[in-house]
Amino acid sequence: MPYIMAVDLGGTNCRFAGFTLDKGILSLHRMGKRKTAELPDTGALISACGTALDRHPRTADAFVVGMAGPVADILAHAKEKGAGINVAMLEGFSPEASFGTLSPSEAQMRGWLADALASGAIGVKLMGGHWPLPLETCRAMVRIANEENAYAAWHAGSQTAGSNLKGMIEVVETCRGMRLHLAHINAYCRGRVKTVREEAEEAAALLTANPNLWCESYVSPMNGTILTCDSEGRVIDHVTQTCLATFGLPPTADGIREAIRRGVLFVVRDTGFISELTEGEEALRYWTEKGTATAGSFPVNPALSRFMLAQAKRPDGTFVVDAISTDGGCIPRNVTLSVGLSLVKFGALTLSEFVVKTSVNPARHLRLADRGHLTPGAAADITVFDFERQKAVETIVNGETVMKSGELFGHSMRFITTAKGAPALQSKGFETIEIDLSGPEPERFRP
Repeated sequence: MPYIMAVDLGGTNCRFAGFTLDKGILSLHRMGKRKTAELPDTGALISACGTALDRHPRTADAFVVGMAGPVADILAHAKEKGAGINVAMLEGFSPEASFGTLSPSEAQMRGWLADALASGAIGVKLMGGHWPLPLETCRAMVRIANEENAYAAWHAGSQTAGSNLKGMIEVVETCRGMRLHLAHINAYCRGRVKTVREEAEEAAALLTANPNLWCESYVSPMNGTILTCDSEGRVIDHVTQTCLATFGLPPTADGIREAIRRGVLFVVRDTGFISELTEGEEALRYWTEKGTATAGSFPVNPALSRFMLAQAKRPDGTFVVDAISTDGGCIPRNVTLSVGLSLVKFGALTLSEFVVKTSVNPARHLRLADRGHLTPGAAADITVFDFERQKAVETIVNGETVMKSGELFGHSMRFITTAKGAPALQSKGFETIEIDLSGPEPERFRP
């Protein structure tokens, strides 16, 4: 039967796995691991793979090499393309890629998390809405992260519930008593289960009743998703499948083409320096040239839920949704300042409340005690903006200007990490800001 060798090249460790394929079913045959630093070139990688799996790679019917997740990708480009800002990294958890199964053992998950923390990540993110996992796997990963004092985030969704209100309810019930960042709440309030208003009201009630959950919502009408199709022309990302269904389109390459032509799907073009939102024939051409491996955006975020979640408060006066932000800090969701200040001008938020949601609360959540406020002795991390134009005019990081009037002066990055990750980052020449994620969630700021 066919034999497949797989290599997961991580920032700290390189994992090797051998699989047999029988009637379309993969069975794990053997596994091994080496320090990535011990593998300086391709020859060393292939040799280590053969040793770990007790079989020469030339004898395999297929040989697959996978790069690590966001941490390795960020570190590979940070010095060349960094803009001088402070960055904290989460590693996306993909057990099928790492272990050949959606239900890894606890030892495997603990080892994976230890590697992620050692490479500089502060924790893990479950991409449930995009890449559903068994609910028990998600529960175990969040529990392990809590036990290891690591950051845990979850985009609601599993094999039993989607990226909607039902998925949010499932996460809340699954993680009672555990620390968790429940990502971008507005993504679960798009009117797919109840009315938009009812979903936003229920989401706010759930968060109020479960203060162990930290969360944010973004204010862009556009979402962010993956437009990649497999060799059969099937869309692989579950969020994209749902968005296509919203517009009555099939989860296929033809469905994506039609969505672009209708103007309900935009394609993110990555120039290597910035990202741009494209539409129409230009978007279709770029998506095709990239072999479908692109990001995209659908206008699926209702104004009502974005508005309600931005201003909702708990009985004690703190915000129900702690921050205005999202995991996708690029096109098309980098509108925190422009749209957020529109909420201020409308009267939904005061300017002070806007600062709380975009600076104070996020700093507290990340245990950055010397940031998020302008007081003697604090780090000079400052964004200067033009209120009338609703546009940033200068960004100062640690007292140094990294952007002014649209021109970038900063370079590389400074990484927010834990004591476990600082040595690896420092060995690569990066400055670090160490945080301690042990203990309960810091007190929320009351405007």
